[in-house]
Amino acid sequence: MKRWLKEPLVHFLVLGALLFGVYGWLHRGESGNWDNGAGPVRITTREIAFLAETWERQQQRAPTREELHALAAGYLKEELLGREARAMGLDQNDLVIRRRLAQKVEFVVKDTSRLTEPTDDDLHRFYQANLESFQTRSRVSFTHVFFDPEKRLDAAADAKAALAALSRGPAATRRLGDPFPLDAEVSDEDRQAVAGQFGDPFANGIFALNPDAWYGPIASSFGLHLVHVTEVKPVRQLEFSEVEPQVRERWRDEHQREADEQYYASLVSKYHVVVDEEVKPLIGPLDGLAPQATAIVAQGPK
Repeated sequence: MKRWLKEPLVHFLVLGALLFGVYGWLHRGESGNWDNGAGPVRITTREIAFLAETWERQQQRAPTREELHALAAGYLKEELLGREARAMGLDQNDLVIRRRLAQKVEFVVKDTSRLTEPTDDDLHRFYQANLESFQTRSRVSFTHVFFDPEKRLDAAADAKAALAALSRGPAATRRLGDPFPLDAEVSDEDRQAVAGQFGDPFANGIFALNPDAWYGPIASSFGLHLVHVTEVKPVRQLEFSEVEPQVRERWRDEHQREADEQYYASLVSKYHVVVDEEVKPLIGPLDGLAPQATAIVAQGPK
């Protein structure tokens, strides 16, 4: 069964059936030939059940007879106005409507691609091909002494003198530096967290240091620091058993992306796309538009 679900032909057959069903639902009750822009508007048990179920999901209770009457009246008004808008051609060249329709097709494609479940071999191959994505981050713990350039005539010289004193033996670090708005001790933080507090250059410098020694002065977004690294936890490769749920989710995301690109490519082949010659220098090759188009559609209407 799993082998059949992975066949591309099965995907497209299911997708076609789903699209046909969605189209049929959107055009339910239409007679095929419009009389003055509309066939009969039918209010059946299907529409009433849909309205009642939607109400119950939102309100956590069934609608009363009066509420159901109001829902039916609202549905009728919306259907009549929608038909009149289409009869007037208001749905043509409408950016919001076009984007909503494109999103609906994308939802169908995504639901179809989710029918495929990875095998254990698929997951192990994906894990091996993306080992760097399944590692712990390097982490560091350190103490620092701050020297404020705005309060000292020569903060760099003062920091170097303090470093020499610290190198000769223990010293009261608080008496050596200036007050610092954050903690003087940083414990078990990754590069991103350190960079968020002190800036990227400082974080890069810290993670290059060896433990159990004083270093500096090292510049941050605040000023200058003497730093004593107490512990560095290196990057660790996580075993497959530790990250199997994440591997599965990443595999699905990648499979979804590939399915989106394949479906878009099939649409480019299906429909005749013409790019005017004067436009080509502005947008580049047509093949390069696929991922960008997918990202723009995903943003939805503004």
